[in-house]
Amino acid sequence: MKKVYQAEVLLESSCRLGEGPVWCSSTNAIYWVDIEGRTINWYLLDSQVHHFSAISKRIGMVALTESPYKLLLGLQGSLCWYDVKTGALELWKPMEAHLTYNRCNDGQIDLKGRLWVGTMQIENQRNEGNLYCISTAGEQIHLLSKLGISNGMAWSSDGAYFFFIDSLKRNIRRFVINEVGALVLTKEKIIYQSKNRGELPDGMCMDAEGNLWVAFWGGFRVACINTKTGEELAEIKLPVPNVTSCNWIGPDFSELVITTAREGLDEHELLAYPMSGHVFRCKVDVKGIEARRFAI
Repeated sequence: MKKVYQAEVLLESSCRLGEGPVWCSSTNAIYWVDIEGRTINWYLLDSQVHHFSAISKRIGMVALTESPYKLLLGLQGSLCWYDVKTGALELWKPMEAHLTYNRCNDGQIDLKGRLWVGTMQIENQRNEGNLYCISTAGEQIHLLSKLGISNGMAWSSDGAYFFFIDSLKRNIRRFVINEVGALVLTKEKIIYQSKNRGELPDGMCMDAEGNLWVAFWGGFRVACINTKTGEELAEIKLPVPNVTSCNWIGPDFSELVITTAREGLDEHELLAYPMSGHVFRCKVDVKGIEARRFAI
């Protein structure tokens, strides 16, 4: 029988498009972005204080680095360093700057400390996005093209498999990672296909047992999915429809932080779901994995 949990509000943030939460164990802070609000946000769990900083362009992702107060941001047209203490934003490298309607979306750090980041077209969201792997030296490898909304990413614990969501395909794909010579993704296989046309898989993270926890836009939920069978093992229910992403927090990684969005809801829906855009939390019966850091 599928285990069902109920999420509770961690922070009344009212983000337009909250996304990509990540917890830093050394500072006990949760970081996330509001893409359409154009802010980088962080919440200090010890003091329960919420900070945010406005950025001039849309921010699709935030990743931790080996320096506790230095973040890596994926923006529209670039990757930048952000200093939490000073608020300084520094260009690292351009990202599809020639594609003026593309922006970075989800991004994650792999087992080797490299950044994998996807892009998407802002207006039509149809088949103009790409997926890249970027090394600490800035070497950029193009992995996938013709993506609609590049989203959730995860890796098996042995580094053999890569799991990926293009939300418009409404599925989760698994690839074999081949690094004999150049890095390539091979042997694509669909391991999960959403049967509910009212929801789209969005961001995700992996637990210590090798299962995926997937946020569903339009679905009021996060689901735990078995990567071998595609079976839904558990579900976290939320009081808002547009659930965007989740990640592990806490000293034993047994709790999920979950971002949500107000974007896409009309006036009547916002009245019906007033907690849309808030950040939620939920303790579950499995352990997660600490967020990896970009090696600088």
